[in-house]
Amino acid sequence: MINTQSAVWYEQLVRLHKEVGTDSFFSSLTKTIKQVVNFDCSGVMFYNGNEVTSLHEGYFTDIYREYIELYLKGLYLLDPHYSLLAKGTETGLYHFSDIAPDCFHESKYYSDFVKPAGITDEIDFIVNIDNCYIDFYLNHLGSKFSEEDSELLISITPLIVYLIEEHWKVLNNAATKNNSRTGKSHYQSIFDSFGKSVLTKREQDVVQCILHGHSSKSLATKLDISLSTVKIHRKHIYQKLDITTQSELFSLCLQLLSLGELNESEDPFEALCTDQPHSDITNKNYN
Repeated sequence: MINTQSAVWYEQLVRLHKEVGTDSFFSSLTKTIKQVVNFDCSGVMFYNGNEVTSLHEGYFTDIYREYIELYLKGLYLLDPHYSLLAKGTETGLYHFSDIAPDCFHESKYYSDFVKPAGITDEIDFIVNIDNCYIDFYLNHLGSKFSEEDSELLISITPLIVYLIEEHWKVLNNAATKNNSRTGKSHYQSIFDSFGKSVLTKREQDVVQCILHGHSSKSLATKLDISLSTVKIHRKHIYQKLDITTQSELFSLCLQLLSLGELNESEDPFEALCTDQPHSDITNKNYN
């Protein structure tokens, strides 16, 4: 590791600045950061409101790459990062532990996808550009960022954000305009309308919170309802969807990603039930 007060560090920054606007910028940025902070995997995602694309992959393991492939297919809709960005957020540095719901580590999304990938900690440089977002993320696999490393990343955030913004201006002005937030993505429409033919709007809200890893207490606070009301909603949701566990609910929602294009007025749950027997739906694994 090099000292951020040393001449070597500033020489690295000069070299990095020369890469702004080139195809190698994010690769150089990753290598530069790795000289001052330890991490295992990294990458860059672009969220434009319609889809998520991967702009750069750094130091991926095979299992981690499989997770990212599933993430890009639609799993991002269950990710706390996406929830944060969908609501609108400011440019800055974000520690995943500060944005995840209280019971995220008990969610099926975490146990079935995040944990197998080995992710144990994450810090993100998020840059808001015309309501689109560039997310330069750093992951630990098996350990945590130290307090010292976190403080160092905070100190260099203004510089990193500036370089990413300048890179995007040079390389992607036209692309940013073309990818403005107009309309919904196919997947977002599916999740928004899931179960609308049998669930009330409030029950749909509860489903969204459950899938994102909110505990009953957190869900009650978020929706401004009592814990007893949460339990009643859960019971009604399970009855109406003909399921008995949260795992079955998660399985249903994952399978929505395999549906073809639907009319916005259609309920994806109905389409899923029509497409195959209900017993097959709740027992099917997502691959």
